[in-house]
Amino acid sequence: MNLQHADVRRILELLDTAEHLDSLDLRIGDVVLQARKPGAAPVSVLPVEALAPTTATAAPAVPTPATAPAATVTASSSPAPSEVPDRMIAIRAPMPGTFYRTPAPTQPPFVEEGQQIDASATLCLIEVMKMFNTVPAPAAGRVHSILVEHGQAVEHEQILMIVDPTEPEAAA
Repeated sequence: MNLQHADVRRILELLDTAEHLDSLDLRIGDVVLQARKPGAAPVSVLPVEALAPTTATAAPAVPTPATAPAATVTASSSPAPSEVPDRMIAIRAPMPGTFYRTPAPTQPPFVEEGQQIDASATLCLIEVMKMFNTVPAPAAGRVHSILVEHGQAVEHEQILMIVDPTEPEAAA
């Protein structure tokens, strides 16, 4: 079986639209196709049957320990990425991509640690394939910590920031 241009385009469209699929390694005979969304770890090779026209998306592949991404290093003053203090809100990456704290290279950051924020305020941007997606604050409060560096690749559901929500009585 030979891969045609239309086949490759369809594979890339499936990867682009698949919500839970970050990368794809496909081998058809001697041809190997590797496609990854920004920040994605390599996964195992899928059989050609996974591309059958009746299949909407392939099942998400789980990285093996040898190919799993390295742990994110954070500053010692910030909580570990998996620790969220009681009553605080973890702001998670809605998709894999590149984390940006500023709207443009010469602009100041959207937020700083310790800053008071309003509900729905833009906290950061996640860039995926040249599309910039805003990440809004889910509630008013104070930015407790920022766990990701500007320009760093992030994974889906990775904790980006921790927000200490404002209680209604305290806001008055």
